[in-house]
This record gives sequence, structure tokens and C-alpha cells, in this order.
Amino acid sequence: MPRVFARSFSCLLLIAVSLLAGACTHSSSEHDGGSSSSDPAQERPKLAFSGKTMGVTWNATIAVVSNANGTDAAETLAAIQDALDRVDQRMSTYKPESEISRFALATAGTAFKVSAETAMVVREAQRIAALSHGAFDATVMPLVDLWGFGPATPSGTAPTEDELQATLEICGWKKLTVGDRHTLRKTVDGLKIDLSAIAKGYGVDAVCEALKEQGWTDYMVEVGGELRTAGKSPSGGAWRIGIDAPRDMSNAGQDLQAVLQLGTVAVATSGDYRNFRYVDGERISHTIDPRYGVPVKHDLASVTVLAPNCMLADALATTCMVLGPEEGMKLIRGINHVECYMIIRDGDTLMTDRSPGFPELQD
Repeated sequence: MPRVFARSFSCLLLIAVSLLAGACTHSSSEHDGGSSSSDPAQERPKLAFSGKTMGVTWNATIAVVSNANGTDAAETLAAIQDALDRVDQRMSTYKPESEISRFALATAGTAFKVSAETAMVVREAQRIAALSHGAFDATVMPLVDLWGFGPATPSGTAPTEDELQATLEICGWKKLTVGDRHTLRKTVDGLKIDLSAIAKGYGVDAVCEALKEQGWTDYMVEVGGELRTAGKSPSGGAWRIGIDAPRDMSNAGQDLQAVLQLGTVAVATSGDYRNFRYVDGERISHTIDPRYGVPVKHDLASVTVLAPNCMLADALATTCMVLGPEEGMKLIRGINHVECYMIIRDGDTLMTDRSPGFPELQD
């Protein structure tokens, strides 16, 4: 399957938030604790769709409670696919005709016109870069390639100091600006934008907006592990979402750390346990600290972020993986309506920490 977005310092290919098997078909007693019924026939009708986008899979489940516009399944699927295709076509680093790919070829100082949608996502990336003092950086792509996590075959050796410094010269969020008329401008030739750590989450939000426009009120949308829920599941209770335990190379859903019961919220998880490699005999994380240009070396194995929208949750999960457990938790505690759950390695033991407002978990 061709990869559409580069493997940046986000956990793009780490599907650490997995849908529980049968999450949409459990009895209502499993969800809301108030009913003794276990008859699946009492579940509400549902629509379920899936496909591929941005180099990953997507899933959408809709509880058919009310649909004021009377939209049918075919129209709903078309709206979902249109939303995802729009994001892919505009923000892909693997499609040469995308806005992001064409901007990579633009010369320094040129006001490069993009869609309002792309400009909005880049502007949000820049806001989070400023908030995190550069721990989140959409210009990190050359560093990802340098360390062997891009499309090229890795060398197995670390870059030289000269190579690292030369690459840092063409990276840096302060070398990128977003203009008033949906224009992007770079101050150095060679600067590239990689929205892998935020566009997948935005794709989830775009699908949710399309579903709301059609009158749907109860749904779950997931793209590559980042997801958003609204209303209630087909059982009439909460949506049940599993958080994977950070075991090296485990499959999504194979080993759950805990279970969340959610209403209307966005969820994103980043981790270090499915995308790593060995350089000069040392295990290195795919998470690159864009401030220094090197892979991170801390004990944060996984972070799950809850936020009002998935674009924000996606970006903040990546940011926490760059900052590490202490600084990451400090950042999250300072942002309204955002919570997080961290899994931290202590030798062979997994420890956990969570922000004050993070919901109770089930084993």
C-alpha cells in the first residue's frame, strides 16, 4: 500500500488507539450499566463504512437514531469519501500534484497560493509550534528523512554532525509563514511541509462535519487510529474505545492497556513501540525532536490525548511524545478542555499518569 503522508515525528503509523472488537455491537448493559438487557436485537440500526486514505485505513460507524435530511447510505458514503479525498489531494506529501508537494518546490520568498483548508491546517500547526516552543514543527520532514524514517532505504548509520547541521538549516517553523489570502511563504529554499502529525486528525474532523451536515448525530469516525465520537453507540450507551499497551511490534487491539467510554470527544494516541529502527546498534525512536534534529530519548512510551477536535488531539499527542512525560503533562495541563493519559516506562514496568480531568478507565 503506498504511503501518502511521510513518517514524521508523529506516530503516523502507530495505531495506538484501537477500536474494541465489537465495540458497536455490545449490549447496552456493557455501556451504560443501567440495563440488564443483553439482547443484540435491541440495538439500534447502524451504518458501517471503511476504506483506505492517506496510506492508512478509515472506519465510520453511525447509529441510525435520527437523520433530519433523510440521507441514505450511498449519499453518506460519498460524503465521507469526498471529505477524505479532499484532504488527501491537498495535503499529501506523496502526491506530486498536492498543494504541499508543489510548495516544497517553491523558491524562498514566493507567496504560494493554497486552499483555505490547507492554510487553516498549516496555521494551526504554526500555533501549536509556538505554544510548544518548537516541539511541534511541520517543517521537520528533512530530518525524518535524514534519520531513515522517510521513503528512502535507511543506511543503518547515524548522520554526521555536518549533515545534521545542514539539514537543520532548511527546517524550522519560524522560517514558514501563512499569509492573509491563503498563501504560504518560506524564508529558505529546500524547506518542506509535512502535515502527517495533524492532517489525519483534521481528516477525521472533516468527515464529522460532513456527517453533521447530513443530520447524523451519533457516530464514530476513525482514520489511522485517530478518532472522534459523537452522541451514543448503537447500543444506546457510550462508545467503547481501547488504548493499546505499548508492546514492541504488537498489532492494534492485540494487547489493551485500558478501555475508555466516550460520548462526544476526539482521541489521538502517539507512541514509540511500532516504528523504530537500529542505528549503529542502538534502538532509536522515529520521533524526532525538531528543535535539535535528533531522535528523542525519554521514557514516555505512549500518550493518549482527548480534545474538542481531532486535529488538535493529533498534533498534541505528537507534541507530548517530543517533550516527554514531565514537559508534555505540563503543556496539556495548561490547555483548556484538553486531557491526556500517559504510559511511561520504568525499566521493565509500565507506569501511568493522567491529567486531572481524564475520564476513568476500565481494565
